Parts: sequence; structure tokens; C-alpha cells
Amino acid sequence: MNATAIAVHRPITGRRMSLGGFLLLFVASRLLYVVLIHPTYLLLYAGEELYRGTIAQEILTGLSMPLTEYRADNYSGGSLVIGALAAGFFLLFGPTVFALKLAPLLMLTLALAFWYWTIQRATGERVASYFALLFCFSPPQFTAYSVTAMGFHSESIFFSALTVLLLFRMLSVGAGGASAGPPPALADKPSLAYPALLGLTAGFGLWFAYIYGLTLLTMLGFWLWHDKGMLRRTRFAWFAVGFLVGFSPWIIINVQTHFAGLVVQGGNMWEHFGFAHLWDDLVYPQRLAPVEFLRTLASDDSWDLYRRVANLLYSLLYLSPILTAGVLYLKTGQSDSAGASYCGRGPREMRPSRTHPPRPTLVGFATLYVVVFTLAVQFSDFREPRYHLPAYPFLFFLTAYSLARCQDAFPRVQRQIQIVFLASVIVIGLGTHAPLLSLDRPGAALSAKGYAYAYMPGTYASTRAPGKPDDPGFIAQLVERPLLSSILPKLSSDDQRELSRGIALMLADAVPLNGQAEDVARLERVVPPGYDTHFYYQLGANAMVRLPKELSRAVAAVEFVRHRSAALHHLALVGIYRSWPQVASPDASLELLANPPIAVAPELQPHYWRALGFLTGRYWYYDTERSLGLLNAHLHVFVPRLDPSVQRAFLQGVGELLYIHLTNSPWVPPAELERFPYAYQEGLLEGWGMALGEDELFSPFPWKGQESPFWIASTKGFSARSLVSVQQGKAQFEALFEGPAPSAPGPPLRQ
Repeated sequence: MNATAIAVHRPITGRRMSLGGFLLLFVASRLLYVVLIHPTYLLLYAGEELYRGTIAQEILTGLSMPLTEYRADNYSGGSLVIGALAAGFFLLFGPTVFALKLAPLLMLTLALAFWYWTIQRATGERVASYFALLFCFSPPQFTAYSVTAMGFHSESIFFSALTVLLLFRMLSVGAGGASAGPPPALADKPSLAYPALLGLTAGFGLWFAYIYGLTLLTMLGFWLWHDKGMLRRTRFAWFAVGFLVGFSPWIIINVQTHFAGLVVQGGNMWEHFGFAHLWDDLVYPQRLAPVEFLRTLASDDSWDLYRRVANLLYSLLYLSPILTAGVLYLKTGQSDSAGASYCGRGPREMRPSRTHPPRPTLVGFATLYVVVFTLAVQFSDFREPRYHLPAYPFLFFLTAYSLARCQDAFPRVQRQIQIVFLASVIVIGLGTHAPLLSLDRPGAALSAKGYAYAYMPGTYASTRAPGKPDDPGFIAQLVERPLLSSILPKLSSDDQRELSRGIALMLADAVPLNGQAEDVARLERVVPPGYDTHFYYQLGANAMVRLPKELSRAVAAVEFVRHRSAALHHLALVGIYRSWPQVASPDASLELLANPPIAVAPELQPHYWRALGFLTGRYWYYDTERSLGLLNAHLHVFVPRLDPSVQRAFLQGVGELLYIHLTNSPWVPPAELERFPYAYQEGLLEGWGMALGEDELFSPFPWKGQESPFWIASTKGFSARSLVSVQQGKAQFEALFEGPAPSAPGPPLRQ
């Protein structure tokens, strides 16, 4: 390195933040994100995250079963680890969503520390600082997952970071390198401690989440490349022993479940891989794994403009230094101007000469991981953005390292390169996160309940008997023991209601259509007292889901309920009509829908027309332009042609449709409904309130009332008059389950 480069480099490093500063920045930015995030984005996987909170709550209140019985699936133990960590934060801060999100935040904070130590030792303080800055000002996608309490791909970054740290420490000590470097406790251990800890980390990490297997493959290949005789060495034996110990929880659990952990997403693990995925993607190059990664690098949001701009900006930010450094390498042939040896951090004269064997480099490991990751994703059907998360730290490192190489190549503008890059990272980071935040009643995570027992029945059934989750005999037995006998009695009244609701819905889903009477009776017998209405309403909705294009058959399938109770039969039919427009395809003309060929029983007329309103609204809005203006124009033309007695119910159905789609995105505020003509607003808002009431009554989420994040998000900006209409619609839906028994309905509708 010439004198100019050294002179420019020294003042920059002198003012660089320390690791403690970056850790504080990372934690503070994530906590601010959790406090200010729009309620729609508070939980990416709401049900799964809240179930991890349920595990934490069970640990605090006393386990009713062995801890492993609470696992969320059979193929990973991450849910148990996150649940155990969250239990500690529940104890400190209370069982809130905020406390739940501290568990993944802790793991990602430690991952940052491990990466910083490794990069600092391998390539110097400058690259480590750039990496930490990229880690803190990450794309919105990575930010959201860094506080997602799942115990899966995002948290597996912790094990990958620890693996890289231990691997290079082991190779460094084994090669006679310097023993300096954090953490001091590890530096004092004998060299055989590193392979043992490495094996323990690898085994436990693979049980935590299968995607860690990519790090394991990369590590073994990298180790073998730099030590051809590794299989014959003592430290590999220590690694193998440590791996077996760390992987032992997976072995124990799967021996008991006949290796159900080898089944992922309904198929054996190896069935998800094959050359067919490559051939299909070659026809559509935009589906190739590297392209798909860049297309969802920052966001996979459904709002196209935000997603495309954010992904383009971050792609340019990361790829520009990498491509520039690649071109410089091809032109100059210099492979290590910024320092790539794990033991060489100083000037070039202090590094091993060309006559010595090459040392393992962090750049080589990161490059090998990217290759392994790309091939694994390309030849599999695991393409969702959540599977990309483990690659982000490696991308951050390669970008940071490439930036340092570019600075060394142009020493006279080294400071300018740094200023432009750092400004870009901060400005793009703040700009792309701003649309996701909301200053309207911030801090919902601080008070929102962080667990939900309603998810326990379905989760427990899926892990105990993956092949027969709908078997009536098995479901009834599971409900009797342990749900009703062991878990329900110890819960608080609110938690009992949640679990009872979840049990009732699971029992309804297990009722076989046209099944044996004894099967139905066996399930009815274990419905928690007071939840018959939930059971039969869900029974009707489930019948429609199973027969999505045969409304008349769905109605006939619940005919047996008429002999039990006219009121319950009515609720089952209401469930059918509310589920019908969500599963049916609007292939009939609007004229046919507006003029049914047969009569509908008077007590079912409102529900029938609400269903038509939902169905036609879906055709006008969701299946076409997704424009409220266009939907308004259709209403102007169509509604006046309807009989005045059914116009209100039709508009309520359209309002239910808008609730489902607008509350799932912050880009169109709910108050936009007030732009519709006043004559239509009341019906639309009542339908909005009905959908909100159904969410509160049947949703497994524990948040109810006006303090619920869903209520806050779905009523933001409404005027007092609009709120009255929303509450009226909510009350109308709730009255279905509280009012007197309706008269027996007329003949079933034929389609």
C-alpha cells in the first residue's frame, strides 16, 4: 500500500465506530421500528409468532406436557428455542408482542457481534465497520425478519455467524496463527475445544432450522479444501462428537415420531429438489434464483411501485462495489489489496509470502456459500423471500470488502467514496422504511398480547399425527386429553376463551361431510360449553370450502343440523353464504347474479345479497384494476338497478371485500371509503364493521376491542359518523350469535 493510501486510511479508521456503538445502533433501530411500525406489519407470521409466545407463556406458568410436545413442527426445533428465550423476556417485560420480538432481536444482535469479530480479524476494522453499518441499515425485508419470532431462517443467521467465527479460529490456531482476537474466553481454550464447539453449533443449528445445512455444507467443503487430511485428524473426531450431541434433540424427537421431521410442507425433503426447477426457470429467466433474489432483495410487498424502487436501489447499492471490485481484480490481478487472510490485517509486507501455502480466507468462504446457496435455491421449490435471509450477511460482507478494495484502488478519492457510500446507505435505508411506519397511536407492540392459545389445538394436532389431522376419532381424543383435561383448567378466563374457540373451530374442520353419525356425535360431545355457535358456523363455512363450486351441495351437507336446532342450522347456512364468495369464481354474468333463477328464503336474503356484493366487488376491484375509483364507477351503474330492499346488503358485501384487501396494505388508508357517495357510505361501512366483527369473534388473535392493532389499522382516519356505521355493522354481526333463535329456513338454494 503506498504512502498516500496509508495517510488517507488512518484518519478514517481513527473516527470509526466501535462494535459497542454498532450494537447499540442496531438494537435502537430495531426497537424504534417495532414501536413505530404500521399495525399491518407488526407480525409477519401472526399465528406462528403468537404460538411461539404461547410456548413462552406455558414455560412461565408451568408446562402441562414435556417441552418437546409444544414444538410447532417436526422438522425443526427453532420454535422451542425462541419460546424459551421469549419466556425470559415475558418475565422481565410482561407477555407482550414487544417482549416476544426481543428474542429474535437478541439472536441477531449476537450474530452481528460474531460477524464483526470475524471480519475485524480477517480483513480489518474498516471492512468490519462497513459490514456493521450495512447490517444496521438493512433493507426493509431483513429489518422485518430480524424481529420476527419464528425460530427459522432469520434466526439461523446466529448459528451461521458463530460457525464462521469458530471455524476460522480453529483453522487459525491449527495453522499456528496468532491467537489474539475475541472473545478472550475462547482464546484461552485448547485447540480441540474449537472443533468440539463447532460441531455442537453445527448439530444444534441444523436441528434449529434445516436451512442452516447450507452453512454446514459450505463449512465442510471449505475445511476439506484447506485441509485434505481433515477426516484423519483428531479435531474432526471431536467435531463429529460435538455434532451428534448438538443434533441429538432432532434424533430423539424423530425416533418417537417415525422420522416425521423428514417431511417438509407435505412432502419428503428430497422431493423438493430436482432439475425440473432449472428447466422451468430457463424458459422464464426472471424466475432464476439470482434474479428472484434481487427482485425481492428489499421488499416483496404487493405495492408494485414501492417494491420495484426499493429493490432497484438496494441492488445498485450492493452490486456496484462488488462489480467494480471484480473488474479491478480482472484488470490488475491483485487478489487481496484490502486484506483477505484471516491472520493478516496489517500492511502487505506483514502477510505470508507467496512461497507459503495460501491461508483460508473469509472472502473465499463467503463466495463458496453464495455458490452453494444459489444452487440449493435454484434446484428446489423453496423460493419464498424468507428462504433468502441467511444469504444477507454474506452479501453485506462481500459489499463491504469490495468497497474497501475500491478505496484502495483509488486512494486519492478514498474519502469521497466512503462519504457517498455511507450517505447512500443511510438515505436509502431511511427512505425505504418510512412508508412502513405509522405515527398514529404508536407503540401497539408495547401493550398487545404476545401469545394466543387459539393456535395450540391445530398446531398440536399437526405435530402429533401429520398424516391424519382430520381424523374425527383422533381429534376428539386429542381434545379430551390433553387440551380439556390438562391445559384448559389452569388458564385464565381470557386464555380459556381463546383455547375453547380454537378447539371449536378445529372440531368443525374435522367433521366429515356426509360422514357417519357417530363421528359427528363424537366431535360434538367435546365442543367446549358455550361454543356451539362457533362450531356450527364454522361447520357451514368449511362445507363451502370443501365444495367451492357447488353451493347447493354445501347447503345439503349441513342439512343434518336442522334436526338438532333450527338456530344452529341457520348459523351453518350463514357460514356457507359468508364463505361462498371467498372461494367461488365469479364466472357467471352479473345479470345472472343479480337475478337468481329461484327464490331465497326471506331470513337468508340479506346474507345472500351480501355474498353477491362481495363476489361482484371482488370481480370489479381485486380481479381487475384494484382501483377504488373504478369500483365507485361500477357501483354508480349497478346499484340503482337493484331492488331497494337489497341494495344495503349488497353494499355491505362490497364493504366486507374492501375490509379484507385494504386492511392488509397500508398504501390505501381506510378513510378512502369516505370518498364514495354518501348514499353508499353507510352500507359500505356497515359491511366493513361486519368483517371486523367476524375477525374479532372468530380470529385466533388475542386482540379485541378498540385497543386492538387491527381496530387501530382498520379505522384510521375515519370520522365520528363513519365510526358509528362501523360499530353498527359490527353489532349486526355479533347479534347473529347473541339474539333469539331464528325460524327454520326454507328450501336450500340451488345453483
